[in-house]
Amino acid sequence: MGLYDSKWKWEAKLKFKKMNSRRPTFISVGNAITDVISFSNEKFLIENGMTKNAMNLIDYKRSEEIDTLILKPSIVAGGSAANTAACLSKFNCFSNFIGRVGRDKYGHNYKKNLEEQLVETKLVNDVNLPTARSYIFVTPDKNRTMNTYLGASINMHPSDIPEYLIKSADLVYVEGYLYDAPKGPECWRKIGELSKKYGTKVAISLSDSWCVDRHREKLKNFIKNYADVVVCNNEELKLMFGGSFDSAISQLQKIVRGGSVTDGKNGALAFYENEIKRIEAFNKDNIIDTTGAGDFFAAGYIFGQLLTSDLSISLELGSMLAADAIKQIGASPNENITRQVFRRYPKFALQ
Repeated sequence: MGLYDSKWKWEAKLKFKKMNSRRPTFISVGNAITDVISFSNEKFLIENGMTKNAMNLIDYKRSEEIDTLILKPSIVAGGSAANTAACLSKFNCFSNFIGRVGRDKYGHNYKKNLEEQLVETKLVNDVNLPTARSYIFVTPDKNRTMNTYLGASINMHPSDIPEYLIKSADLVYVEGYLYDAPKGPECWRKIGELSKKYGTKVAISLSDSWCVDRHREKLKNFIKNYADVVVCNNEELKLMFGGSFDSAISQLQKIVRGGSVTDGKNGALAFYENEIKRIEAFNKDNIIDTTGAGDFFAAGYIFGQLLTSDLSISLELGSMLAADAIKQIGASPNENITRQVFRRYPKFALQ
C-alpha cells in the first residue's frame, strides 16, 4: 500500500468517525521505545555497572549485552507520548501515535502491542537503526534504573508527520524528549505550524529536567507561539523559569493559557488563564513502579480538558490514573481504572 492509499484510508476513516461520534481524536508524537521491565536488586546493578535510580543512555552493543542478562521481563510499547496515547484509548478517544521503529522483532511487537491497546499507529520503519528500548530494573525500594538505547527513535524526521493526521485531530500531544533528536526542533515546528493552520490544539510535555536544561529558551519560544497546554512536574517547571514555585507558575501562565504541574506525593496543580486548582495525591503508599505515572496523569488531565472546562474534574481524572499506574509494573492501563472513571463520571462513557 502506498502513502496516498494510506492517507485516503485514514481520512475516510476519520471522516466517518467525526460524522458518527463526538469522541475526541488525539494524536501523540514522540520516541517509540520498547520498555523491557524486570525486578532486580542493588547487587545486580553494581555488578553490571548501572547507576541506580538514573536514566543511563547506552549504545547498541550494551543493549545487546543487557538483553542476555534480563530474566522474564515484561515487554510493552513505551515512550512518554505512546503511554499517554494508550491510556486515552481506554477512555473512548480515537487515539493515534506517530513514531519511528526499526525493522526488527521489537518494532513488530511495538506496533502489535499498541494496536492491541486500540491505538492506531503511523510508524516509520527505519532502515539503518533498530527499535529503541529501555531496560528498566525495579529495586525493592521502588526505584527505577533505566538503561535506554534510543536507536531508530532519534532519526524522527518532519516527513514522518503526515499533515492529514494533524488536520484530523482535536489535539496533538508532543513529548519534550523528541526535541532532543537531531531533527526534533523541525518536527516540533512542523506540528506547531500545521496545528495553527488547521485549528488543532497543541499540548506539550516538558518530559525531563535535562530536556528543559538543554533547550530552555527554545522551548519557551515554542510555548509562546504554538502551545495551548503545557504538562510538566515541579522540578521541570522551576528549572524552566527559576525562582520559587509560585513565581514559576506565574511566569508559565503569562505564555500559555492552560497547564498542569505534578509534584509526586504532594499532589498536582492545574490552571486555565487566571484560574488555579490544586489536588492532593490519591496514592501515597501503595507504590510498585512509577513508570508512566506522569504520562497517565497527562492522559487524565487532557481527557478532562477535551470534554469539560472544569479544572477540578481534569485534576481528579489525572490523579486517579496516576494513582492506578504506580500500583503495577509497567505503563499499561487496565480495565479496572476505566470502569472506576466511568462510574465516577458516567457522562464521559461516550458511545
